[in-house]
Amino acid sequence: MALFTARRSTGDRETMGQPEAGRGVRATWRYTVGTIAAYGLFVTAVSTLVMLGGGEYGMQLPDLVILVLALASAASLVRYCWFFKRGLGGGLPARHYTLWLLLPGAALWFIGLGQPHTLWVGAVPLWLACNALAVVVGRRPRWWILGVGLVVLLVHGPLGLLLGHTVGGPSWEGGAVASLAVWALMTPMLFVASIWWWEIVLRLDDSRRTSGELAVAKERLRFAADLHDIQGHHLQVIALKTELAGRLLDADPEAARVQIAEAQQLARTALEDTRALVHGYRTVSLAAEAANAAEVLRAAGIECSVDVDAEALPAEERALFGLVIREATTNILRHSEATAVTLRLARAGDGSALTVTNDGVCGGIDARPGGSGIDGLRRRFEAVGGRIEARRDDGHFLLTATTPGLPGPGGATGVPTLAGTAGSRGGPP
Repeated sequence: MALFTARRSTGDRETMGQPEAGRGVRATWRYTVGTIAAYGLFVTAVSTLVMLGGGEYGMQLPDLVILVLALASAASLVRYCWFFKRGLGGGLPARHYTLWLLLPGAALWFIGLGQPHTLWVGAVPLWLACNALAVVVGRRPRWWILGVGLVVLLVHGPLGLLLGHTVGGPSWEGGAVASLAVWALMTPMLFVASIWWWEIVLRLDDSRRTSGELAVAKERLRFAADLHDIQGHHLQVIALKTELAGRLLDADPEAARVQIAEAQQLARTALEDTRALVHGYRTVSLAAEAANAAEVLRAAGIECSVDVDAEALPAEERALFGLVIREATTNILRHSEATAVTLRLARAGDGSALTVTNDGVCGGIDARPGGSGIDGLRRRFEAVGGRIEARRDDGHFLLTATTPGLPGPGGATGVPTLAGTAGSRGGPP
């Protein structure tokens, strides 16, 4: 068995400690393994009916043995299909699973040589088992197993003829055996091609996940660059002024005090700028923040629709809504399985409301209602009389941030009213 130990595939996520696959990937796996298992059960059932239908009338002892072995072969094949999740060449499972897969088919192969109506048909379960075994081994052993299995399938009939049997019967005359032969020859294509496609889906999912992580890293680098610009400049000037003050301390104490006072003022300015950066109060364009979030989400493979026009909003509201977009985007990327996100800003009475809608209700913010990020935003909005609401609605998750209408340029918000888009799914109630 050690000869066939193969590489570990990207599909073995649980043992590699990788994040669990998304909903779409899990659905693809269920469809793939279900198709292979259904095909194997169908071909096994047809071959069993052919073997049972060509003998003497009534259930004889050989028929009972064939039926029991066929059921065991079908059950072992379906169980073995679950090891395909590791992908092509994922490695052999425990030894008893492989023995359980091969032994019933091998027994049917030998029993099939004893009756004329079971020639070639009796080799089909063993052929299916060889195809299942070929999926989990490496590339070179795969060709050997498929080659040996094909030889075993094709020599079954000639061996029966050498034993004195003749080919014929209702199944041969009705074309059932010919149809079964076509299905049997299609088996390698179905088994190997299906798992090859499953591996492609895994790689695409890994690429999507990596793109999302890179987008988050890009945003972190942007934040780090802003912090460096603030701290680096001020600290450099403070260092120079304190060094100059040290040189002037004996020669010109008054000038030294001026330099120290300026250094203190620069330190306070640096502290204020740093706090403003951390808390999101630096002057930024809300539209640019929304566009950046859309870029990050789309890089992660999530469709994003943006309807944010806040040119006339006051600076404080723009800063608050920018925080909401950042926090919502981060939570969607880290904790949600969303495939579509909508960012929408609209009038809400005298104030404004920003709604972030996603369809990843099985994860995300709704699964973490006490998250520090959302709690921090809620406190900020409550401090200005606003509110933060998070809820589910018809398979979607909605995060709604509302402000009471802070004084702005011209006293107007300049955003569309909720009444004009009440039918939109993403709007607040």
